[in-house]
Parts: sequence; structure tokens; C-alpha cells
Amino acid sequence: MDNYTRKALKNKIKRLVFMRKLKEKRIVLFGASVFSKEVNKILTELDFSISAVIDNDVRKIGKECMGKLIQKPEEVLSPFDRNNAILILSGGFYREMAYQLSRMGYKKGKQFHVLNYKINESLPVVLNMLIHTITGAVIYWWLTKKYPRKPAVFIAPYTGTGDIYLIGLFFEEFLRRNNIGDYVFVVVSGACKKVAESSGIKNVIAVKPHLSDSIIEWWHFLRSDCPLFVLNDGWMGNPLQWIRGYRGLDFEKMFRYFVFGFGNEVPHERPRYKDYSKEIDSIFMRHGLKKGRTVVLSPHSNTLFDLPEDVWKAIVDYCRQHGYTVCTNCAGKSEKPIKGTEAVFFPLTQAIGFMNFAGYFIGVRSGLCDIISSSSCKKIVLYERDGFFYKCSPFDYFSLRKMGLCDDILELEYHSDLKKEILERILNAFGGVETYGL
Repeated sequence: MDNYTRKALKNKIKRLVFMRKLKEKRIVLFGASVFSKEVNKILTELDFSISAVIDNDVRKIGKECMGKLIQKPEEVLSPFDRNNAILILSGGFYREMAYQLSRMGYKKGKQFHVLNYKINESLPVVLNMLIHTITGAVIYWWLTKKYPRKPAVFIAPYTGTGDIYLIGLFFEEFLRRNNIGDYVFVVVSGACKKVAESSGIKNVIAVKPHLSDSIIEWWHFLRSDCPLFVLNDGWMGNPLQWIRGYRGLDFEKMFRYFVFGFGNEVPHERPRYKDYSKEIDSIFMRHGLKKGRTVVLSPHSNTLFDLPEDVWKAIVDYCRQHGYTVCTNCAGKSEKPIKGTEAVFFPLTQAIGFMNFAGYFIGVRSGLCDIISSSSCKKIVLYERDGFFYKCSPFDYFSLRKMGLCDDILELEYHSDLKKEILERILNAFGGVETYGL
């Protein structure tokens, strides 16, 4: 989902909140997909939570999505209950879903709400695209005006730091093969800029996400011959995104084959990191962390899932009782530490060194996992077993081992039915199998 669409979706949900359509309601998401995760994330930001996930696809029934069991609509919505607030966001079946709900007695705009674009919203969308196009032309001119000849412009339009890390593995070779000298590298966050610069990428400029989208809109709209490269595995409605996961096309292969046009013979060029021992020493001393006996927890992720709180608590209890110090990696005020641990922030440029000092990492799959993949620490990464990511599961698409980034990692697919088993496997990595509190 591009930045403009995400912003429009958030505005729609905020409007429902303002009109009190969700207050004290049982919120049900109709459809288990990557779109559902976007809706859930926005609801969480607005202090709402979902109660159930429903779907008509029999292949999904009984599996989990965002920690909720996927059920048939009739199981959740029958008999009619006016206290239900049903949200629909579907690429191709929202009309059928709306009709199905109406047959069950639910009314559009009262008990269920379609979050797709409406016909009467098409004019604002067109006007927005025109504004985007003009803005994109101005921003492109600003980015390239100091160069005597038009430089290549690379745009990484997504906030994922893992994307930037992958780009860095191939970027220098792409420059060499295409004889590119001058270039500008555009990212959409300060964190992405740090990762890009750590990978040796130069002339990195961070802009707001909607401005990077505007440049792409301008480039597509005019079919411009300016050297511009969108570095993403499927963006702005590109049909390429729908083959993600097809026949083993994982995250790394999508970038390798389709973004850079490389074959399997091109090796990864790992970043060369500076020595930040003094700075890391200072962080360890300030927080009372033990070198080689610290477990860094990473529960926050933009795209995947949240591990239940009781599992984190059991991990913390075990580690503390066995002489480990435990901290939670927190970047920004919105990221809260696991209960019983201290929030620790370290710059991404220091992530490898920090993990080497700590010795242990446990986290849900995120961009940080890519960045620390070459660390010597013991790494345990968790995925949502029943998650959906286009043509495959999140594990199939984002597995660090399958991507060739890390062969000394323990990767686990989490499901609530496997809670004790998963916890035992995690604790086994520390030499114990007690299932604290579960």
C-alpha cells in the first residue's frame, strides 16, 4: 500500500471515529489479508482494537490473523447484532461482501463500512494526482538542479529499513554495471537515511513520503526519460507486487531479479561498519547491561505481527532468573518496552556492534533483523504462522536463512496453539525448557 493510499485509509477510519461509528462497538474485520493488517495498525494508533476477523475463503478458516482466529461470517455475525461494526477493505470482492452483510440484516453506513474508494471520490483522487504530478516535477528539479547533467535519481519509497539494507547489498554493483556516476538517493525517513549511509550509499536525501510519491507520479504521468529508479519490490499499483512469493520469489529474489535485474551469480556486498565500541560501552554502563549476557528484545514491527504479552513475560522471567540482563529495543516514543525491562535505544549504525556486545537477540521479524543478520550474537526471530503475504506466508517471503543473509539463526513460526512449544524452543537456546506462566 503506497503512502497516499495509507493516508486516505487513515482519514476514512478517523472519520468513522469522529462520527462515533466505532465507539463501544465490537469491531469485526471482514477479510484476512495484508490490507487487514493496515486497518488494524491504524485502529491501534487510534486506541481501538479488533474483536474478530472473518473471511469467506475456506482455506483461511481456522487459521490466525493478527492473533485472532479467522471465522466464517455467520459464526460471528449471526444472529444480527447492532453492536457490531464491520469494516471491509478488499481489492475485488467488497461488493459481494457488502451484499452478503445486507442479506444478514446489516446496513451500510450503520453497521458495516466499506473502506474502498467510492465512485464519488474519483474526482478528488484525480485532482490529487494532478497536484502530486506538479509537486513531483518541482521536487525533482530541486533534487537535481546543482548537477550540470541530469543525475540518476533513486527512490526508496517505503519506510522499511530492511528494504534499504537489501538495496545496499546490490547498489554498488548496479552503479558499476550501468556506468552511473552522479546520483541522488531519496529515502522517506531518518532511519532509512542512516541505513543507506551505513551501506556506503552517497548523496542520501530524506523527504516526506508524500513527496517521494509525487516524484514517482510525475515520472509515470509524463513517461519521462529522466533516469529515475524506484527501488521497491512492487509499488504504486505495479502488478509486479502480486507475484511476491510465487514459486519461491522471496524478498531477496524480488530485489535481485526485478529491481536490479541481476542473476544468482551476483554476491551480496555487506556494509562495512565502523567501530562504535566506546559509544556502546557507554550505553551498557548507563543501563547496567552485561556484555555477552544481555538479551535484546525487539517486539515492534511495521509489517508483521505482535507476539502475545505473556510469551514475552515468560522469556523475561526465565532470562532474569538465569543471570541475563534484558532490555527492549525502542525507537521513538510510540514504542514501549516489554514489562519488566528497560527501554534501550541505539542508532542503527551501531546495531551490529551492540548485538555483538549483548550476545542474544529475540524479536519479531522487522527491518532490524536484516541489519543485524551478520552479527555474531544468537538470533531468534519469530513469524506469524498463519499470516498471509501475497502468494506465500511471511516466513516464506522474509526468512533470513532462505534469503541467504544468515545461516546461524533460529526462525520460528508462531501460532497460539504452539505457544508452549515455541517458548520451549526459545528457552532451549538458553539451555532451559521451563514454561514460565504458560
